[in-house]
Amino acid sequence: MSEQPIFWLGGAPGQSKDKGFVVPEAERYEPALRDACEACGFQVDDYVAAQGGFGGWLVHLVRGASRYRVFWSGKTNQLKFESAHSGGGWNEAGVTDIEDAGLPAFVEAVKALLSDRNGRDKVDG
Repeated sequence: MSEQPIFWLGGAPGQSKDKGFVVPEAERYEPALRDACEACGFQVDDYVAAQGGFGGWLVHLVRGASRYRVFWSGKTNQLKFESAHSGGGWNEAGVTDIEDAGLPAFVEAVKALLSDRNGRDKVDG
């Protein structure tokens, strides 16, 4: 087999041209968002901060034997709460529009989305 040239998106590994890389702001949101979800009765399974131009973040949640996720899309400015469907995929449990106004706004929006006014979680009934 002959050698084939390799194309590395963004240059060869370890040769990033972006020397001024800044950690996405959403990456620093994890502890506060984790606390907000846990205060609503969910265990945080994992947190992912998007590094694209629009930003965004995703939190996978567990409660009992059920899986959920809450995520914010910087492209659509929507905060969504979804439950895992037994056959695969996700069922929407709630959605709200929210601009990126920083961490305190996200924490309040997550708490509001995960709990209704009576303190019962929307996924429970």
